Amino acid sequence: MLECDNLQKDSESLNFDGLNELFDNQITNKISSVIVAILILFLWINTNDVLSNNESVRKILDGDTDWELSFNESTITKTDSAIIADGDSEIFVFDFQSSELDEGYRVGLFRIAVSYGETSGIPFDPADSVHATIIQNDLIVQWNDDNNTLSESSNDGSQIDLNLLAYPNYDGVSLNVSGYNEIQVLSDWILDGHGIGEIQIEVGVDTASLPGTSDNDEEVTVTLEIVTFKAIATN
Repeated sequence: MLECDNLQKDSESLNFDGLNELFDNQITNKISSVIVAILILFLWINTNDVLSNNESVRKILDGDTDWELSFNESTITKTDSAIIADGDSEIFVFDFQSSELDEGYRVGLFRIAVSYGETSGIPFDPADSVHATIIQNDLIVQWNDDNNTLSESSNDGSQIDLNLLAYPNYDGVSLNVSGYNEIQVLSDWILDGHGIGEIQIEVGVDTASLPGTSDNDEEVTVTLEIVTFKAIATN
């Protein structure tokens, strides 16, 4: 009998009438439904964001982010002239320092044009022979690149064109590359020191003249174009 009384008391203490009233209340049910919907939406947004971030992280870790590498070019021109005697040569020296570069630019390559014309003033006097060579020195450039033209000559008055690659593998053509980030993609294109210093061009003259006439010298003009570039990475 005592045991039954205890069970009855426990039953009375666990009265669920209040909880039932809470769930039977329409306003409470609507509020609860809204809260649950907001929680579900919040969880969906966060899950989608996490998955998206994981995909971005995976691409970075795999190094498969695609970038377009392009180059802005700017050309600096220097010119010098000299009268060179028959059988002699002249060394044209052009000094180029990093202070002459625009911010963020590097030296890509050198183009040299050597021009001359018959200056004796004698009618029908044949053109002289001129030869030009870029002198190899301690300038930091790509001396052994296959696309260089370090020496050339002319015997008909035509312009002599020389070129020398300064920055490794530079040709000014845009590239599609993969990399972790912009810093890594640009790392090969922001090296300092290439093409900074003196570039020297030796020019020699051998005159030609008609019988009974004299042609003892030639005026030669050397034009140096310094092609500079700034690398830009976009994705």
